[in-house]
Amino acid sequence: MAEGFSIRFGLVVLFAASAAVHHATAQDEKGWTTEMEISAGTLAEPVVPASERVELGFKKRLTLRDAVSRTLAHNPSVRAAFQEIEARQGEEFQSSRRPNPELLLEIENFGGSKDKRDFNVAEETASLIQLIELGDKRFKRLQAAQLDTSLAGWDYETVRTQMATIAAQAFVDVLTAQERVKVLGEFVTIAEKTRASVDSRVKAGKASPIELDRALVAAARAKALARAEQTRLDSAKRKLSNLWGAHSADFTTAAGRLGNGSGVPSLESLKIYLDNNPNLARWSDEVNRRAALLDLEHAKSIPDLRIGAGVRRFNENESTALIASVAIPLPLFDRNDGNIAAAESRLAKAQSDALATREQLLRFLIEAVGDLDVAATQLTALKRDVLPVAQTAFDRTKTGYDEGKFDLLNVLDAQRSVFDVRLDLLNARAEYEKARVKVEALIGRDINEF
Repeated sequence: MAEGFSIRFGLVVLFAASAAVHHATAQDEKGWTTEMEISAGTLAEPVVPASERVELGFKKRLTLRDAVSRTLAHNPSVRAAFQEIEARQGEEFQSSRRPNPELLLEIENFGGSKDKRDFNVAEETASLIQLIELGDKRFKRLQAAQLDTSLAGWDYETVRTQMATIAAQAFVDVLTAQERVKVLGEFVTIAEKTRASVDSRVKAGKASPIELDRALVAAARAKALARAEQTRLDSAKRKLSNLWGAHSADFTTAAGRLGNGSGVPSLESLKIYLDNNPNLARWSDEVNRRAALLDLEHAKSIPDLRIGAGVRRFNENESTALIASVAIPLPLFDRNDGNIAAAESRLAKAQSDALATREQLLRFLIEAVGDLDVAATQLTALKRDVLPVAQTAFDRTKTGYDEGKFDLLNVLDAQRSVFDVRLDLLNARAEYEKARVKVEALIGRDINEF
């Protein structure tokens, strides 16, 4: 295997938010922000010339950082989650408003008789009525709305993390397809050289024409595999570009190489960092929100006051008097017991959901670590035990064929075995990197720290 394949490829998806501190900010044109840091950890990327470093439009060489940044900046799912924060902020602002006063106009003692003089005894009243909320309802409503906004921030970070993970895995697919195209290109070159060598031997009368047919079939098969892999690469590039809204690939090459790492940290050392995951961290705010809603429902059981004050005009003697009123609902039939019971159940449900989410994330982590372990085991075996033997067998068979000790079938089988192993090794590296992305997205840390 060429030394160039040993360059390590890594991705770390770092969560700025944690269970203890929730960053609810992403700078936009409206002035408020959501901080969510997603960065490449020990990413081995080629140096990109300044002339090719463009933020928008077509890029010749796309790095992992470019792919993630473009996805987070232009993916509609991320934009929708951001807009939900704005909507929750509007609801939070609205929840802090006091009830509006009411203007009440009344005319009494008119129209009861056909005698028009009865209008002279009409009474006209103008008063202002204000609802006074008791039990700190406005404060408790605002508290619940603030936690609603905080939850929207957590959901935004969750979507960002998911999209960054998808973008990183799609980038790995592009890198893998690129490397497979290179390997199959070498396969085509060697198959053509073998065909030319067999052709010379046939013309010299040292080999049967049947061997030339076999060499032609092997060369044609290699070309077909190369064309199919090129098609797969084009598809992977379009799939990656679609994440930021491009309808066709808007870059030429993915800049980077698949790594050669094979380390697998223990599950016990990883699972203590699950609290970094916003899917789990959000439940702390969710439980607090349900508790705030329960407090609000208790407050709603306290009747509100309606007070009024105004003036009354007596047309009969053209006099004026001040009036005042107080209305107090009597909680005889409705004490809001049903809504209080529902809020208590939803609070208990949120606590259970938090535990269920932790268990679900732990299952995801177990699966991801298992995939990482399988890929690492396969990668190590292919690199250490299989590829050297396959390469040695091919070299010896080729030498033996040139010396007339083996027929062409042995050479073609050994040649195909070498390239099959090289392709399997590439696939194992890709599976390792994709599993690594999953693990690091779940815990928010670089697995090389363990």
